[in-house]
Amino acid sequence: MFPDIWGALIASLQLVGDVLRQDADLPGHLGSVDLFWSSVGVAALALLSIGVGQSGVLFLNRVRGVRAVVSGGLALALLIGLRLMEALVTWGVALAVTRRPLPLMTILTVFLLSLAPHVFNALTFLPFVGLGIARVLELWSFLVLFVLLGAAYALPGWLALLIALSGWLLMQLLARLLAAPLGWVSSRLWTLATGEPVIVTGANILTGGPFVPVAASAPGHGDPEPAAGGRA
Repeated sequence: MFPDIWGALIASLQLVGDVLRQDADLPGHLGSVDLFWSSVGVAALALLSIGVGQSGVLFLNRVRGVRAVVSGGLALALLIGLRLMEALVTWGVALAVTRRPLPLMTILTVFLLSLAPHVFNALTFLPFVGLGIARVLELWSFLVLFVLLGAAYALPGWLALLIALSGWLLMQLLARLLAAPLGWVSSRLWTLATGEPVIVTGANILTGGPFVPVAASAPGHGDPEPAAGGRA
């Protein structure tokens, strides 16, 4: 039988609403397999919206065709990798603080659900306001993470906030250490795929923004200024 894609989509949208409303029943199911797979649906919706926002940024920078596909693919791959790494780092911090070996599936569920605010990420391509929207969504996502992390470990608010902040700070440090090699690899992959140069900055790595080719972003080419999510 074919999977019920429409039903899964509706269920994921309902779960997004539950997360954003902080449904009281949600924390009690954080360790369940069903909620994990539903949270994968939430993350898929968020990544789809992020992809739409990135496509808007590339369109405003006149990046089309193969270049746009390669740019968006690399950016999304880096974003997914960094999110997974952040989940592992935060899991390690929580384990060190609480001495409770919470199942990895639970912490992954928490992080996947924390992506729920990013279903609005498609709006970040808007000029002038896109960057502000992106920052609001990141803050909203962090608040969801903090609440769900506290519920998963049954922690007081201050300790859950400390763990979430510690994991985020360690992840920022780790990402900056990895920015140079990841940027070099991404630049090489871009050049091999498109034959054009690109500069992948640390900001691209940290924000998951699409890569804008040098020719498209250089002044004097008549291109518009990059919108939010573009090169920083």
